[in-house]
This record gives sequence, structure tokens and C-alpha cells, in this order.
Amino acid sequence: MAFGEGFKHMDTFEQLEDGNYRAKITKAEIKNGSYGDYIQAEVEIEGHPKANPHIFLLNDSPKKGFGNFSLEQAQEMWCRTMSQFFASFGIPEGDFEPSHWVGKVGDVTVRPQKKKPEYSELVPYKMKIKKTAEKKPVETHTDSNNADSFPEDVPDIF
Repeated sequence: MAFGEGFKHMDTFEQLEDGNYRAKITKAEIKNGSYGDYIQAEVEIEGHPKANPHIFLLNDSPKKGFGNFSLEQAQEMWCRTMSQFFASFGIPEGDFEPSHWVGKVGDVTVRPQKKKPEYSELVPYKMKIKKTAEKKPVETHTDSNNADSFPEDVPDIF
């Protein structure tokens, strides 16, 4: 076989815009990494079957603190993350059997990563997307003495 023979074009992943989506867990399994065990949960974003990002990596309960965080603080953050994940996908809290997760559907948000905003991350809950509210101009009128303009909600007292 010659070099490059058999090449066929393969569709690449669709990069999702920031926003809220519905996702279905299609595969979940416990894996072992350099920081310990974790669950890798692959999801399919509704209407975007080739979406990126599309994977959650959920670490096991921390056994020690990290960075500036004590063990207690690290465990609190882990519990909050897992609670959000369980709630989003309707998984009974404390069900750490990944095979039970497959087929569950939930709300997810795609947003810029905090440390590397040029990359997106998938979070297991629906967030309110920040929008800049349009401000309406203040309506003014002139009082009976032709004085300066006043906001409309200030009554004339003369």
C-alpha cells in the first residue's frame, strides 16, 4: 500500500457557539489518569451530532487539597460540581455507576474557559447568557416656568 492510499475525507467536529443546549449522554465509563480515577461522559448535543466540545471529565472525590485549596474546600467544590451534573441530567444523586447515565438528557452550557478564553468548555447546567440591556433615554419636559428639563417622573411644584 502506497503512502496515503485509502485516504477519505472525514467530517470534522462542529465548533459550538456559546449558549445553552440540550445534550444526551451516549457513553460513560470510569478511567484512570495521572490524577486518579475519573468518569468520562460523552454527550451528543441535540441538533449538533458532531459538536465540540462534547465530553465531560468528572474526577473522583479529592483525597487531598490542591493549589491554595484545602481538602475540605476541594471536596466542597467537587460535591457542588457533581450535584450540578446529577441535577442537569436527572441522575439520582450519588449514582456513580456510569452505565446508568447513558441515555440521560440534560441542559448544558458552552462558554469560554476561564483560564483560556480562546477555548470553549461544556458545563452541566443551563446558564443565563449575558446580554447588554439597551437603556431607554430619559423622557424630559419643560416645567411651566420654562426652566431646565426635568425627568418626567418629577412633578411640577410651581
